[in-house]
Amino acid sequence: MTDESGFISLPPGMANFDSGTYRMEARRPEPAVAERPPVFMPTAVPGLPVTPPAAAAAAPVDEATRVTGAPVDDATRVVPSRRAAWTLTLPAGESRALRAGVVLLGRGPAASEAWPGAELLPLDDPRKSVSKTHAALELDGAGTLRVHDLDSTNGVWLSYANGDEVDVVPGSPGIVEDGAVLHLGEFGIRLQRG
Repeated sequence: MTDESGFISLPPGMANFDSGTYRMEARRPEPAVAERPPVFMPTAVPGLPVTPPAAAAAAPVDEATRVTGAPVDDATRVVPSRRAAWTLTLPAGESRALRAGVVLLGRGPAASEAWPGAELLPLDDPRKSVSKTHAALELDGAGTLRVHDLDSTNGVWLSYANGDEVDVVPGSPGIVEDGAVLHLGEFGIRLQRG
């Protein structure tokens, strides 16, 4: 069975969910590379001699470029901090550190094409209120933690000590604030910065 674009689709009633298209953070633009300034070339004027301009000075070449023939990229690469940016505390008291990247949460989370290389964190939920792959926690380099509801059966929401509750809607990630309790169905996970 194929849809109008020619892709194979599931039979009616087999799946009634979003296929999981997620926004990814925009990449930083590549830095502009300075080009050599244009060389002024005078036109010939009848009766005047034409003298070619002085040869443009060659750009200085470092040792690595001279040896390999290729310019060296000496830009500093940003790496995740060794210090935990966030800590997850599970109901049984077990704590897990989050440093960077994505963690998929559920009773038996499966890898996702939306987040290749994501860490999988299975949750022991004897009441089975947590879906197999229920939610994703996404920590960016600036330390902002976002939670995504992956079309779970029992929903995702955040609660805070002041009584505020924030529902997380599939396709619209919620930003987690320090001290929040992340609710996956009846399962609660405390999230603390640092």
